[in-house]
Amino acid sequence: MELKPVFEQVYQTKPERLYYSPGRVNLIGEHIDYNGGLVFPAAISIGTYAAIRERNDHTIRFYSSNFSDQGIVTVTLDDLAYHPGHGWVNYAKGIIDTLLKRGYHIPHGLDILIEGNLPPTSGLSSSASLEVLVGYVFSDVFDLEISRETIALIGQEVENNYMGMHCGIMDQLIIAKGLANQALIMNTKTLATKPVNASFDGYTWVIMNTNYKRKNTDSKYNERVAECQAVLKRVQTHVTVETLCEITPLQFESLQYLIEDPILVKRFKHVVTEQARVIEAEKRMAEMDAKGFGALLNASHASLKNDYEVTGLHLDVLVEGAIKAGAIGSRVTGAGFGGCAIALVPNPSLKQFETLVKAHYIEKTGLTPAFYDVLFTDGVKRIE
Repeated sequence: MELKPVFEQVYQTKPERLYYSPGRVNLIGEHIDYNGGLVFPAAISIGTYAAIRERNDHTIRFYSSNFSDQGIVTVTLDDLAYHPGHGWVNYAKGIIDTLLKRGYHIPHGLDILIEGNLPPTSGLSSSASLEVLVGYVFSDVFDLEISRETIALIGQEVENNYMGMHCGIMDQLIIAKGLANQALIMNTKTLATKPVNASFDGYTWVIMNTNYKRKNTDSKYNERVAECQAVLKRVQTHVTVETLCEITPLQFESLQYLIEDPILVKRFKHVVTEQARVIEAEKRMAEMDAKGFGALLNASHASLKNDYEVTGLHLDVLVEGAIKAGAIGSRVTGAGFGGCAIALVPNPSLKQFETLVKAHYIEKTGLTPAFYDVLFTDGVKRIE
């Protein structure tokens, strides 16, 4: 990342501090973070970078190398309202606006350069990466001493209330709290996290991007959230629970009759069974049972395809190609409707894996997939 020279070119001065915020991949446990479930994500070595310099007025200037056509976007601490024309800057403005409304003291503005290598709309959480980055930058520069959990919660609040995306806490929390070479078992109800091993000897995680331009993802996501809320309200008339993920598969069998809409029954089934898969996946990881973990990945994708209906042709073809090319397990990661999938691939199969998957995917869709070789990394941090 050429942060320093680009900053100097854009702002005609040198930056004072540099920061990095990772993206994330979720190994298993999809669409259950907003249902109070346990999830199994890791922070990854592609993400979002920032270079900043303090100003002596209330002006904040934003520039992104990824959206250079937009030029410098200038706002003030006195007017941080959402503006459709500001695009990606709205995520950053939402964070600053929320900090101010929570009473944090921000005495002056910054010049900020953002550059990321996370593919947009890939399902690797580019928006959450930016939100956590901006929260961390302002906490660091102004000595606000905001905890990583609180930065994550502020990011979620911005998504929910400022941007209108009713997401859970998983993305922001793993980006804030990730650990090198590990994943976190994360309780999205209590925010408790537990570091666990995230790799199997003799196998490699491969991230695959459909490169399919997702449409209406936010509205479909919000629709799933509303469907789960409707199920929860009905279930709560018969059992005392706060979240759907408290329901066991055995309880589901006796409670599903309460739900008259067959589509809502399917949504309910996914949430309950996916939670059970996360619990089982932690055991398989502890036992270094790669094949058992791989089987859970395949079952997760099938549930997301058939019961939760968030995959679509491109993801299904990509996962099908990964299995044919030697992966022992593969599934969508992220919201779905396009974006990325992950695959657990035996190392002897790696040499031909991308070639075989690419050929299969191009034949079926006409699009060319992308592949990412990533490490599991620490969460957001200052890098200089």
